[in-house]
Amino acid sequence: MISSATSPRAEKLDMERVSVGDALAASSILGKLPSESRQELVSLARRRSYRRGEVVFHTGDPGDALHIVASGLVQVVVYSPGGTEKVLTLHGPGEVFGELALLDGAPRSATVEALESTETIVVRRDDFLQTIHEDRQALDALLGTMANMIRRLTGEVTDLSTLDLRGRLAKKLIELADQHGKPVDDGVEINIPLTQESLAAMVAATRPSINKDLGWFEDIGAIRRRGRRIIITDGALLRRRVT
Repeated sequence: MISSATSPRAEKLDMERVSVGDALAASSILGKLPSESRQELVSLARRRSYRRGEVVFHTGDPGDALHIVASGLVQVVVYSPGGTEKVLTLHGPGEVFGELALLDGAPRSATVEALESTETIVVRRDDFLQTIHEDRQALDALLGTMANMIRRLTGEVTDLSTLDLRGRLAKKLIELADQHGKPVDDGVEINIPLTQESLAAMVAATRPSINKDLGWFEDIGAIRRRGRRIIITDGALLRRRVT
């Protein structure tokens, strides 16, 4: 739910740099480990840096590690056989991607690209599996993360069949504000740079249609645009458009 209170994730987004230990402690999977087990992974984890536009990994690459975003922003993308891009989600500081690699080690099922200068903490699958053998709490956390991912994907499929474009866009803006929101004087700012192309890819639309509907939401007072940032000025209006 969109609120005026600063969320933990918003606080993470304000951090310029986090230690490896802090990044692991903040992650949905590794944060549930006892401190002794997590400290062992800290000694084995490695930092990786990516320039804006650089690919972290491609679909089909070996699935041999998970990444925790220490700073920056990445997008998870899949492509249709015809080359159409679909943005599945965005990940900012404290969030994890590449979790499927921990389960089966199979090739990557999506491409991940840095949307800005980004640093990740990399934990190798072999190191994580050794930790799981010693602490079952890590497995419980991983299974919970997988269940959330399945629910999200199921919800997106349902949205495509039940919501029109304005409904899908309203729901996505609410989700982005919940995940990356920062309170400002007149509402909640989605604290990541959003292009109309990326929004279109997230809701299966075209850029012109997204531009038109963003303008419509702006006209009714639900949002305000400031450059590449979007401020939710009336979350109730957006939620009303979803139902």
